[in-house]
Amino acid sequence: MLASASENYIKQVTSLSRRKGRDLHNSFLIEGARSLQSAIQGGADLVAIFVEDEAMTDFKLSQLVETYAGKVYAASSREMKKMSDTSTSSGILAVAKIPEPSTDCILCKGKTLVLDGVQDPGNVGTLIRTAAWFGIDAVMATPGTADFYSPKTVRSAMGGIWDVQLERIDYLDGFLDTCIRNEVDIRFADMQGTPVSEWKAPKHSILIIGSEAHGVSEGARAKAHGPISILPAEGKRAVESLNAAVAGGILMSHW
Repeated sequence: MLASASENYIKQVTSLSRRKGRDLHNSFLIEGARSLQSAIQGGADLVAIFVEDEAMTDFKLSQLVETYAGKVYAASSREMKKMSDTSTSSGILAVAKIPEPSTDCILCKGKTLVLDGVQDPGNVGTLIRTAAWFGIDAVMATPGTADFYSPKTVRSAMGGIWDVQLERIDYLDGFLDTCIRNEVDIRFADMQGTPVSEWKAPKHSILIIGSEAHGVSEGARAKAHGPISILPAEGKRAVESLNAAVAGGILMSHW
């Protein structure tokens, strides 16, 4: 029979839905059986797994208990709803440690995606998922970008957070200066620029995606080697632009 978590621990897990709680406990939420499976395959440092009675048949509970002895807890529907970030709980929720910053050299990577002020966590998660699919080596985020480990980002990433190197950067200008000194090609997404069909990225390259509202920051524009654009169909149209995640996906498919 599974043990139950204390009320204080339930409160701690509940706090992980907020950035302040994640920073305080250096942990984040993983919700749903598929996300948990991806985390296990990706080598996540799991510190707790909560299983609601109704969900026990949807996951190999005995295997979980055996592999994560002492870390698997039974949770009531009330407790699960309290901890979950979604309106309808999937019945399985885990807590994982936020990975330590990697010592791998970003400049040594072949392809690095930089998110410059992408505020919507759903877009950030989708961009991470897409980057993983297309073999992008690393995803970096500026201070104005949504948290990599917010519940919505993790859900949208669909396991992608385990397949790419994720790093936050405090000063984009300084990072790009270092890239320039090391002859890394820097491009950014923009409405006006070289058509993506003509883009021939060198071995070491960086692509910057900006926010839908403001685009790429002026500092990044000034330091980049030029913009890359996705040409629309000819003729009158009401739509002004592409969603940031959609545009990023199209660009990464040509990278």
